[in-house]
Amino acid sequence: MKLRIAALAVVAFLAACSDPAARVAELEGRAEEALAEGRLGDAIVDFKSVLQLDPNHVEAHYGLARAYIGERRSREAFWELEETLRLDPDHLEAKLHFARILMTGDDEAREKALTAAEEVLEAEPSSWIAMVLKGRALQELERPLEAREAYEAAVEAAPGEETKPRFLLAHFHRSQGNLAEATALYRELTEDAPGLESFIALGDFLATQRGDDDEAEAAYRNALAAAAPEQQAAATEVLANFLFSRDRLEETETLLREAIEASPESLELTSALAQLHLARGDPAKAETTLLAAAEGAPSAPGPFVALAGIRESQGDLEGAIEAAESALMRAPADVPVRLRLAELRFEHGFREKDDEEVARGRATLDAVLIQDESQPEALMLTARLLITEKRHEEAISTLRRALDRRPDSAQAYFLLGSALFARGDRNGARSALQRSLQLDPHRVDAQRALALVHSSLDEHDLAIEVGRSALERRPDDSRLRLALAQSLVPLGRSDEALAELEAIPPSQRSSEAFFALGRLRLARGELALARGELMAAYEADPQRLEVLRALLDLDQEEGHLEESARRIAKALKERPDDPRLNQLHADLALRQGDLATAEESLERAIELDANDLVAYQNLARILAASGRADEVLSTYEFARLENRKSGPLNLVLGVLYEALGRTSDAMARYEEALSLDSSLFVAANNLAYLLAENEGDLDRALQLAQRAKAALPDQPNVADTLGWVLYRKNIPSAAVGYLKEAEQGFPEGDPQLGEVRLHLALALEANEQPDQARQAAERALSALPEDAPEPPWAAPLRELARRLAPDETARAEEG
Repeated sequence: MKLRIAALAVVAFLAACSDPAARVAELEGRAEEALAEGRLGDAIVDFKSVLQLDPNHVEAHYGLARAYIGERRSREAFWELEETLRLDPDHLEAKLHFARILMTGDDEAREKALTAAEEVLEAEPSSWIAMVLKGRALQELERPLEAREAYEAAVEAAPGEETKPRFLLAHFHRSQGNLAEATALYRELTEDAPGLESFIALGDFLATQRGDDDEAEAAYRNALAAAAPEQQAAATEVLANFLFSRDRLEETETLLREAIEASPESLELTSALAQLHLARGDPAKAETTLLAAAEGAPSAPGPFVALAGIRESQGDLEGAIEAAESALMRAPADVPVRLRLAELRFEHGFREKDDEEVARGRATLDAVLIQDESQPEALMLTARLLITEKRHEEAISTLRRALDRRPDSAQAYFLLGSALFARGDRNGARSALQRSLQLDPHRVDAQRALALVHSSLDEHDLAIEVGRSALERRPDDSRLRLALAQSLVPLGRSDEALAELEAIPPSQRSSEAFFALGRLRLARGELALARGELMAAYEADPQRLEVLRALLDLDQEEGHLEESARRIAKALKERPDDPRLNQLHADLALRQGDLATAEESLERAIELDANDLVAYQNLARILAASGRADEVLSTYEFARLENRKSGPLNLVLGVLYEALGRTSDAMARYEEALSLDSSLFVAANNLAYLLAENEGDLDRALQLAQRAKAALPDQPNVADTLGWVLYRKNIPSAAVGYLKEAEQGFPEGDPQLGEVRLHLALALEANEQPDQARQAAERALSALPEDAPEPPWAAPLRELARRLAPDETARAEEG
C-alpha cells in the first residue's frame, strides 16, 4: 500500500513537471504561503522560479516585490513593481507600493508618486490609502493647502477603527503651526484609540508647548500604563526623558531604578540610568552602572556599547575604543558592534591625525561591506566619511542606496539632509531633515541641522521655532544654542541672540561660539568686548580663517596691523599649503601697501587651489590697478604659448581679460581652459556669467553654471552666477533662492555685494515680490560710501527703488 502511494506521488510529480501551467500554479501557491508566513527568502526563491517558467507572470513580479519590501530591499522591489505595472498598468495595489517607494526620492520622484496616487483614486475614489499618499506627496512638494484637503479626505474615507490618517493629519497641522487643530486631533486620538502611540504623540506635542507640562506628563504616564510588557522599557525611557528635560532629576532616577528592578534584563533602561548619572556630573557612577550590568549579562555586548558612548561623550576616545573592543569580544559577528568600533576608530584617527587608526576603521567597515555590500548601517557610516571628505555627490548616492534597504531610517535621512545642504541643495536638505524628524521626533541633531537650513532659506521664524523645540530637550547643547542665535540676528533680535550665546557656559564655548559673540559685539559697536571675544576664538583655534579676518579688520581700524601680521604669519607657518590663508596674507599685504607680496601670495593660492574664484578676481584687480596691464598680459600670453596644455594659465588670462573689459578674449580663454581641463569649474562659472551678460547661449550658460554650483557649493559668486542665468532664462522663482544665498555669502563691504543685490532685486521684482525687491535695492544703496564715485549698479537700483516705492513715497519724491 505504501509502495502504491509512493508510485502515485511520483506519477503526480511527473505530470506536474510535464504541465508548465500546473508547475507555475504550484510554485505560486507555495510562494504566497511562504510570504504569508514571513518566510521571505523562500518566497523569493519560488517567485523567481515562477518567472523562469513565465517571465510575464504579473502576480509573480508583484509577489517578488512584496517579498523584497519585507526584506527592506527597496531597489529590487522598485524594479519588480515597475515590471508589474508595465505588464498591468491598472494593478492598483502595485501602484500604491510603487508610490510609497517613490516618496523616498527627490521632488521629481515625489511628483511621480503624486501621479500614481491620483491614478489609483481615479479607479478607486474611496481609497483612503491613496489619499494619504497623495497628502504626503503634496506636503513634501510644499503644497500645504492641497495636502490638508487630501489628509482630511483620508480621515473621512478611512474605516472607523483606522487611526493612521488622523495621526498624519495631526502631524501635518503641527508642522504647519496649526496648533489648535493639532491639539484637538491628538486629544481625540487618545480617547478613540488609547494606547502607547496616541499617548506619546500627545505628550510629545504638549511638551513643546510651554504651559502644558502637567497634561504632557499625564499623557506620558498614560502611555506607560497602556504599554504592553515588551513596550514598557521604551515607554519608561520616554517619560524619563521628559522628567529629565524639566530638571526633575531625582524623580527621573527613581523612575528608572524602579523600572530596572521590574526588568533587570533591560539594557535600554540601564543605559538611560547611566546617561542620567553622566548628566548629573558623575561619569564614574555612570561607568559603574554599566559595568555592573555587564557582569550581570556576561554574553551581552550592550553595556559595553553604552559605555563606549559615555566615554566618547567625555572625549575619551581611547577608552571608548577599548569598551567597543570588549563588546566585540562578546559578539564577534555583531554588525552594529563592528560598525560602532569602526566609527570610533575613524573619529580617533581623524582627531589625532593617526592614519593607521583610520586604516583600521576602514578595514572593519570594508569587512562588513564585503559580507553585504548593501548593509544599510555600513553604507551610512561610509556616507559620513564621504561627507567629512567633502565628497558630497558620492555621499548622496551612498545614502540613497542605504534608503533603498532602510526607507524608515531617520539617521539616513539626517545624513542625506546634511549632504544635500553641503552640496547647496537647501530645499532638498529641508525635505530630508523634515522626513528624519517625522521618523524620529527626538533627533536633536536633525533639529539643529533643520534650524540651520531654515535660516539659510530666510525662514528665520521657523528656524527659531525648531531651535527652541530642540533646546527643550537639550538645554546644554551649545551648538544648538549657537544656531538659534544665528537665526535671531537677521530678525534684528540681537539682544535675544546675545542672551542665547551668553547662556553657553564659558568652559563650553567653542571657537565658533566666541566668534559669533565677537561679531555680535562688533555690530553693536562694542569694540573692546568684541576684541576680547575674537581673541578667545583665536586662542581656541589659532588657524580659524574667519577669526583671523575679523581681527584683521579690527586691527586695521585701530591701527594695529602688525598684530594681525604676526597671527597670520604664525598660521601660515603651520599650514603653508592652505590656499585661503595665502589669500588672507595677500589681503594683509594690500592693506600694508605691499603689492608685490600680495601678488605673490595670490599666485600661490591659485597654485594650491585652481578653483578658488576669489583669488583670481583679487589677482586680476591688483594687476589691472598696477599700471602694468600690458606687461602682465604679455607675460602670461608668452607663458601660455610655452605651455599650451595648461588650463590654469588660460583661466588666469581669462580673468585678466575680463577685468580689463575684453569680453571676447576672456570667453575664448575660458573655453580653452575648459577644453584642456574640465575640472576648472571657475572657468565654467565665469563663462556662464559672460554668456548670460552678453546674450549668449543661455542653455549652455545654465549647464555650465549648474556644473560650477555642484562642484563649488560654498562660493557665493557661483550662486550669483546660477541665479543670474536663471533670471535671464525667465525663471525668477528658481533664481531668487540662489541670489539670496549669494547675498548672504558676501561680507558687508565687499565690492561685489552691490551687483549681487541688483540681480536679487530684479529677480524678486520678476517673481512678483515687489516689497522684497525694494528692500534689496535699499540694502545696496544704503551701503554706498559717501563722497565716492557711484558704481555702475547704483543707477539701475535707484530706478528700481523709485519704481517700486509705495505711492505716497513716490509722490513725495516727485513733489
